[in-house]
Amino acid sequence: MGCDNIVIESDSQLAIQLINNWRNPVHPYASLLDAIRRKIAQNWLVRIVHTYREGNRAADWLSKHSLIYPYGMHELSNPPREIGQILRDDFMGVSFERQVMAPPDL
Repeated sequence: MGCDNIVIESDSQLAIQLINNWRNPVHPYASLLDAIRRKIAQNWLVRIVHTYREGNRAADWLSKHSLIYPYGMHELSNPPREIGQILRDDFMGVSFERQVMAPPDL
């Protein structure tokens, strides 16, 4: 698509750590992690950063939507139609407050 400087946002610190730092060939997701590493090692600059769910609703939606696909890595050449409004909100700078639940009183 002609992109050569990519920022990937994830609300999972664990996923970011597994992709960036962990090399364990017997990890249950080792083959998927290796596929992700090979993809990001191609001819582009990729940075993976943490964001809260509210900071990237598109990523949150895609992670839930991914459950309809079989296990593995899937590339989408176009965003699914259902994510259109979320992408428009993102483009327009619409923001949402982070909802934090207070722990119950003990």
